[in-house]
Amino acid sequence: MLWTLFSLKMSKPTPKTYEEMNREFAEEGYPFEIAIPTQEAIDKWWDAPPPPHSTPPQIDLVAELWKKHNEKEQEKASETNA
Repeated sequence: MLWTLFSLKMSKPTPKTYEEMNREFAEEGYPFEIAIPTQEAIDKWWDAPPPPHSTPPQIDLVAELWKKHNEKEQEKASETNA
């Protein structure tokens, strides 16, 4: 199966590619198969522009956790001083 996935990165897939993948799935005992598209459908998908998307906001999760931790520590310290 790795060979098939690697070959997809190197060349444009064809209906034969999907047939080979289905054969490998059956040989390895996977309980599913891929619908085999026509070459026209593959070409249409392959040549389509990528869908627009916005980049998610960049959040430093570690910094956020430290911020919450420090706030809790300050609250504890202010409670013990009061």
